[in-house]
Amino acid sequence: MNNRRCFIKKSILATAALTVPALPACVTISTTTAKVPMRSGRVDRALVLWYSQTGHTRRCGEVLAAALADKGIKVQAHDIREFKKQEKIDFDLLVLGSPVFYYDTPGFVKNFIRSLPDLKGIPVASYVSFGGPEGNQDNANYSILQLLSEKNGVPVGQKSFRSLSSFPLAWSTDTVHEKTWDARHLPDEQTFQSVRNYAGFVLGQIKENHPGTFVKKLTLREASTMFGPEWWTKLLVKNHHIIEENCVRCNACVKLCPVNAIDLGQYHVDTHACVMCFGCINTCEYQAIHMEYSKERVSGFKQFLEQHGIQPYLPPEVTL
Repeated sequence: MNNRRCFIKKSILATAALTVPALPACVTISTTTAKVPMRSGRVDRALVLWYSQTGHTRRCGEVLAAALADKGIKVQAHDIREFKKQEKIDFDLLVLGSPVFYYDTPGFVKNFIRSLPDLKGIPVASYVSFGGPEGNQDNANYSILQLLSEKNGVPVGQKSFRSLSSFPLAWSTDTVHEKTWDARHLPDEQTFQSVRNYAGFVLGQIKENHPGTFVKKLTLREASTMFGPEWWTKLLVKNHHIIEENCVRCNACVKLCPVNAIDLGQYHVDTHACVMCFGCINTCEYQAIHMEYSKERVSGFKQFLEQHGIQPYLPPEVTL
């Protein structure tokens, strides 16, 4: 009976997915704007936060923080997993960045924003890194600003920066996906110059006391989120486990897992809790994380870079 129900569920989802291309791509789903007045038009202290796994979003955050510091602003910059929760966010600007996962902002990032205290009119801005030209990046940015607005932040900007995809299924076949290969040089210096320019744009919006109105569009990728892309990916990826003899217990995978699904004490992965972010396999330097896709072993991001001689570009503001 359970197998039959599962089959029916998959069939319904598959049938529904076939209707997605017929959906319009220009319909506004919702809008978000400031709910309270901007607290100040002056920025003396800024907080830049990001969620990053392979380093694309982190590097953008560090360059943005450096650009703000060059303007004489005192800046704190952290990965959200390293940021100590505070009862009060005492800054004049909050910028939050995230990668795009499954055409949206990761649930881990959304939950972090929901846990923040009342922002009380602080200007807020977002940015995302994304690996494909149709990554629904604008709507992912919108998700961040909407949640920050609900915390009484005043949205002033959003920006998307394309990078080399860190989605292993894009290269774990005989041929690397064309769109992945075409972006192998990203992010590059032009990307990071756009990050620096974005920092200046945000400051200009604040100085002019110019909150923005941001929209969420009904796109093909947005519609696909209704059909559980994470769930479908879980169906494709098999045999996800830790290879005990390869593991050196460095804890890198544990630190990056947003749902605490990895237990190195038992060399166990809770595949039910896993959200298929691929942080574990992308981070492991010892090939101790095993996954299979189409009966072939999945390669992590670092292995992919090594196999193809790809060296990520490091802007001058970033040392590692």
